[in-house]
Amino acid sequence: MRTPSLSTIVVGLAIAPLLAQSPSAPTVNADRMRADLEFLGSPPLDGRASLTPGADAAAWFLATELRKAGLQPAAGDAYLQPFDLVPLRLDRDVSSVTLRHAGREDRVVPIAVAFPDPTREIAISGEVVFAGYGITAPEFGYDDYAGVDVRGKVVLVFDHEPQEDDPRSAFHGTGLTLHAGTWTKTFNAQQHGAVAVLVVTEPVNTHRTAPRPPDRIGASPQALRSGELRIPRLTLPADAATTLLQGTGRTPADWQRAIDGSATPASRRLDGVTVTIRAVNGASGTRTSWNVVGLLPGTDPVLRDETVLVTSHYDHLGTQGGKLYPGANDNGSGTVAMVEVARLLAGRRLARSVLFVSFGSEEQLMLGSYHYVAHPLRPLATTRAVLNLDMVGRNEAHTPDSIGAYEITAGRSDQLNLVGASFSPDLAALLQRASSGAGLTLSDKFDRDSSMRTLFRCDHLPFLQKGVPAIWLFGGFHPGYHEPVDTVDRLDFDKLSRVVTLTVDAVTALASPSSPPPRFRYPHTQTTRP
Repeated sequence: MRTPSLSTIVVGLAIAPLLAQSPSAPTVNADRMRADLEFLGSPPLDGRASLTPGADAAAWFLATELRKAGLQPAAGDAYLQPFDLVPLRLDRDVSSVTLRHAGREDRVVPIAVAFPDPTREIAISGEVVFAGYGITAPEFGYDDYAGVDVRGKVVLVFDHEPQEDDPRSAFHGTGLTLHAGTWTKTFNAQQHGAVAVLVVTEPVNTHRTAPRPPDRIGASPQALRSGELRIPRLTLPADAATTLLQGTGRTPADWQRAIDGSATPASRRLDGVTVTIRAVNGASGTRTSWNVVGLLPGTDPVLRDETVLVTSHYDHLGTQGGKLYPGANDNGSGTVAMVEVARLLAGRRLARSVLFVSFGSEEQLMLGSYHYVAHPLRPLATTRAVLNLDMVGRNEAHTPDSIGAYEITAGRSDQLNLVGASFSPDLAALLQRASSGAGLTLSDKFDRDSSMRTLFRCDHLPFLQKGVPAIWLFGGFHPGYHEPVDTVDRLDFDKLSRVVTLTVDAVTALASPSSPPPRFRYPHTQTTRP
């Protein structure tokens, strides 16, 4: 029997849902979402890994669905926003950081390198400044850069943030603030004139390091050809910090305890310490990934210039080791839910505009959403809220990584988590009000837990870093996360339907003239909102 081509399958499955139901269906259609999911998780799409034909097919399929739903193209006259990526493979034979101190020289191979331009070799030499946690947080009266000049220098910083395990910490207790992320640390160093950032894990920590199951594999690394970060970041082994700080008479642990104990920076120039950095990307070639975008224009002559975003990501981990990673829940579930929300809202007259975006290359550390916030299709200053749907089709249950980190209520299909709620309390309150109609109970527990670093693991993050209210609607972690067994048959379509209902109700309220935009109450961001 002749095997149909991939393009034939794409066209056939794109048309089938349209023939199966009325285009003006007023309620959530779970069968339609299941059909979409079965396609996205099918062998011809090969796990939708970034920069593969399967991911491209998923993007074109979603663009077709948004167009059929009645949305307008949002990237000029197109439903696809392209962005350039470069594969990453650190050449460890030639990449190193040479540490010079007290008349001796040590060579360290970095654990990881974030290239500002992955097509160009990094070659930097300079003096070193220890900048504590690398944080500038005026809202907490804390600045690791106060009193030190890092212009033209390399900064050494700890990962995470002060007093992370202290419930009384001004840095959001045992939760995390945006300052704890390496993107923000790098951007902050760049703003202060540094030429590179060296990051080491803070020596006194309770990080969770449970072993990964043998079937759990990461995506092949890629990076934006050009992003907002213009200086490199290198992650070094812990003993590199010991070497660099040796001349201070204190160990890295001593310095961390001093900072955490008083919540006071201890930054200083490291006299006589210099580094030479060389890093080479052993992979080459620039290729294109895609964000899928569709616009529902607002009807109010003034408010239509404001935007509510509904987002997801469609990529996953591909086929690795001969095994297909279908990614039904991560993030087929959020993707088909986003499309279903678009179908249900397309016939409504809303005052504000609603932009639907399914990001590409999220598994590459949110490259699609980082590209979007750097090149927004609608102004970020008038983007009033972002509702990000990711992993919304299953009930949470503990994994080896999460046992002991936080409490869950296993088996409850009415449970849904809000990640980023503490940054956007007005948006969280609006979602809480909408949740009763959808039969959902919402939790912000991940905002109070730093061990899983949940805040930094999804596409809401780049928007928060720009000062835009953004919340990740998240069903929770579960066994099978990032494994081949994340299949359609394990999804709870009743729960998925209720998430769609919640999102439709919340977007309707956000886009209504009677509902003022939620206020972003966290002041340490880079976008000024009118």
